[in-house]
Amino acid sequence: MQQPLPKKADLISPFTFRIEWKDGAVCDYAARDLRLACPCASCIEEGTGRAILDPRTVREDILILVSELVGRYGLSFVWSDGHKTGIFAWPRLRELGTLRSGL
Repeated sequence: MQQPLPKKADLISPFTFRIEWKDGAVCDYAARDLRLACPCASCIEEGTGRAILDPRTVREDILILVSELVGRYGLSFVWSDGHKTGIFAWPRLRELGTLRSGL
């Protein structure tokens, strides 16, 4: 399967991130949903992939302050709670967007 590639990725509000994919799909991501899906070692157990981030500790009004391109690999985000270590690969973002938008 070919890796999904973005055409455009932008913060459309502090609470919503949008990716327009080269195949025409458009996915909107709620900031809190992305924060809860963070793939870093502080948020998931590396050996099992089990989430260790307690959703009760993530505020409902968490904001994405900055999004940064990580080479051709994907994106990283800086959150209003100070977290900034997760790297979201393009395939994972597409999967999260597909699950959220029903594509």
